[in-house]
Amino acid sequence: MAEVKRSGPAAPIFLAALLLGAGAAGESNETPDPFASLPPVFGSAQKVLVEPEDTLLDVAYRHRLGFEAVARLNPGIDAWIPDPGTVVELPTRYVLPNAEPSGLVINVPEMRLYDFTVGPEPEIFAIAIGDAFDPTLLGEFRVGAKRTDPAWYVPKSILEERPGQPLVVPAGPDNPLGSRWMTIGNTTYGIHGTNVRWSIGRLATHGCVRLYEDEVQRLYERIPSGTPLQILYQPHKWGRAGATLYLEAHPDPYQRAPDPLAAALEQPRALGLVQHLDLGLVRRVVEEARGIPVAVGQLPGPDATGPVVTSRRPS
Repeated sequence: MAEVKRSGPAAPIFLAALLLGAGAAGESNETPDPFASLPPVFGSAQKVLVEPEDTLLDVAYRHRLGFEAVARLNPGIDAWIPDPGTVVELPTRYVLPNAEPSGLVINVPEMRLYDFTVGPEPEIFAIAIGDAFDPTLLGEFRVGAKRTDPAWYVPKSILEERPGQPLVVPAGPDNPLGSRWMTIGNTTYGIHGTNVRWSIGRLATHGCVRLYEDEVQRLYERIPSGTPLQILYQPHKWGRAGATLYLEAHPDPYQRAPDPLAAALEQPRALGLVQHLDLGLVRRVVEEARGIPVAVGQLPGPDATGPVVTSRRPS
C-alpha cells in the first residue's frame, strides 16, 4: 500500500490579510472576503485493505498515521483482529490548525505536527503526546538544544513509579527517546523518536512529543535550533471548500472544554455563521470526534468561493 503525503497549503488568514491590505491601498476593487480566516479543506480521502495478520496498529504504522486516529475513523472494525480484506478508511483529509503558518506547529488533541519549514505546504507527522497526568506543554517556544542518540536521564517521578528503573538509560534499543532529540524551548521536554512505534497516535508520554523513528530523523536534519514552535490545543477546526463549511472534530484528551459543543461553536459564532450551520449535524460531529472534515453548513453570499486542495506525500 502506498504511503500518503499529509500536507497542504498554509492557512490563508495571513496571505488574505496581505491581499486585503493591498486592496485598501487602491490596488484592488474586490470586496474583502469576511471568511478569509477559514482555511481550505485539503488532502484526499483514502481507503486501504487489511492484509493477513494485520492489526490497525500495522495499518497506522504502514501509512505513518496515528493509531487512535485510524481506530476512531473505523469504529466498526476490530482494531486487534480485523478480517483480511476489510476496507479501512485513512484520516488523510485535513483542515489546518488556526495558527501562524511558520516553523513547527503541534496541535495536541489531533496528535499531529505540522512542519511549515518546507514551504507553504507543510509536511504532517503523527505524534504521541503526554497522558492526562503529564500533559504536553502548550504555548509558543523555539526549538532548543538538539542531540543525536540521546541518553535518557530518568525523571524522579518515573523513578518513583518504577523503583527498579536505572538512573540513566544509554542510547540503544531500550531507550524510549529513540535516536533524535529536539528540546522544547528551555524546558526538560522534547520532540524525539521512540523505541515503541505502536505508541504513536496515543497518549503515551510523560509530556514529551514522540514521532516515528524514520520521521523524526528526517525532521531533525532540517530543523535548526531556534525554529519557532507553536503547541496548540484545538479539538475543533473549521475550514471551507468553496461555499461549504467543514468541521473537523477530535477528542478533548485533557478535558479542557466542559461544554464541547459550545467550544466548537466559538469560531463560527464570532464569524456570524451559526445560523448557516446544521446544528444537529455539528453536535453529532463533535460527539463522534472522528477526526476528519465533515460538511456542516454553507457560507452566505455569492462570493464565498475557494478551492478544495489535494496533495500527496512523497514515498
